[in-house]
Amino acid sequence: MTARNYDIILTVADATDFVSGNAIVGVTSATVGFIANVNITAKQLKVKLNNVKQEFHDSETITSNSVVISGTANGVLNTLTVPFQSNVRASETTTATTTIASQAPSPFIAEKNAFTQNPIVRLYEIYYPGEWFPTTPEGNPTGDGEGLSWPTNFPLKFADVAGDLVSDLQYNVTYNGESYIPFPVNLTSISQATDGQINELTLTVFNVDNIISTLVEDPYIVGNNTSNACVANVNGVPCHGIDPRTINFTPAQVGNVGEIAFDTLTRARGNGLAYSADVVSLYGKSNASFTKEQTESVKGTWRSLKNDSRDLVGGVVNIKTTFSNFLDVWPEHSSIKYFTANVIEVYNAMPYRVGDSVRSSRGSTSATIQSIQENRFLFLTNELESNTTVGDDIFIINADADTESYIEDNFKVDQLESLDTTTADFNLVTWLQYFKQVTPRRKYYKNTCQWQYKGEECQYPGPAGGTIPGTTLTANTNPIAADNTTASGPEGDICGKNILACTIRNNSIHFGGFPATGRTIPKQ
Repeated sequence: MTARNYDIILTVADATDFVSGNAIVGVTSATVGFIANVNITAKQLKVKLNNVKQEFHDSETITSNSVVISGTANGVLNTLTVPFQSNVRASETTTATTTIASQAPSPFIAEKNAFTQNPIVRLYEIYYPGEWFPTTPEGNPTGDGEGLSWPTNFPLKFADVAGDLVSDLQYNVTYNGESYIPFPVNLTSISQATDGQINELTLTVFNVDNIISTLVEDPYIVGNNTSNACVANVNGVPCHGIDPRTINFTPAQVGNVGEIAFDTLTRARGNGLAYSADVVSLYGKSNASFTKEQTESVKGTWRSLKNDSRDLVGGVVNIKTTFSNFLDVWPEHSSIKYFTANVIEVYNAMPYRVGDSVRSSRGSTSATIQSIQENRFLFLTNELESNTTVGDDIFIINADADTESYIEDNFKVDQLESLDTTTADFNLVTWLQYFKQVTPRRKYYKNTCQWQYKGEECQYPGPAGGTIPGTTLTANTNPIAADNTTASGPEGDICGKNILACTIRNNSIHFGGFPATGRTIPKQ
């Protein structure tokens, strides 16, 4: 359940052609791992070991392999002509080869074991429903959510900084380019019993500005507008279900159906706000997805993808634990009170030090602090963004940022335990616990088929012949009665729901029972 994102850093002779996510193998040591990150410039590979008892050898040759998997078990639905096939290893290709120059352990381990630690940061992501997790590399939905926009107001991202708090300093939590809202959060400790069972957890989130109340009381979080939505570029790739009234939309991003939807929405509003910034302020963000209320306001058709999404039951809670010195920018910061040229007056210079590189919340232009006067004036090497203004935050760029130094836990929301004006308590369980509670939907009976006769899973084409899908066999030309004898006519063709019934129909490949088990339906 809990695992570091990588274990070691390999400095190699040449990092070219190595790709994150591919396997890596030591030719001499036979050590196997997966690449978490590739830095071609620094010639470094961050590697997660398959077995921590194995180690790469210095100067040994390593290869990176790409494995091709075939089968219909993942992502491909069975059809009437293609039966289920389990995934198998089809082929393996060596894509890169180099030698190890040196090795270094993950800095996360050193930080975790340090006598004096930096503040611990926990990053929480809640996705609902679970079918939208994890994301694509662009941050968009995958799996059953592919082709859809994110559920309304999701994913919810918040962070808890566990450390000394200074009342007049704010916090910014940005990790790997993702921003998290600093929230007061309490999570009960994770423990494991002697039998290996992971305890259930309680996640307490403070209900700031009724953010949590709004979510858990909304039965229509997951759904989409099927008549007015369009396709727009979200995070650089096309994403469906977008409200075309939001600002980062252009007609060129829309297909034939989307063009009609855009015209409909423009006429529905009738006020020329299709590209106005007022629309963004109205809907909260650019490239926003439709809500049920917004769909109804433009007389669209709302399709619910979840009967009732209240309480967030079944939602994924992903928790990354890292340290503040691995964040993109240092969490503590102050804001601009006054500025002129390269001199900035902040409300409190406490978090800043001479030599720190800083940037404003407006952009990426950085400058180095040359001196600090009167605990409020920062003298910089150069000016920041030209649009910088009073009130902007001044972030300290973290030179030691490491977007792979974290451990990760995944949980499911089992129930909303309590909710009031101040806090919300969620009961979390591990993925295994959760699926033990909701599965199996099928019972494991030895000689009883649970499929609907001639239905989607059974696929029997008879009587009167016909090819059994997925085989070269032919269906029995006779109608078969429930007692597995020949029936007098088609009206008597009734399945006996046992393995013999499938066998005499030549359809045993689609039998819906589990002959290898010893369990049969008990007699009454």
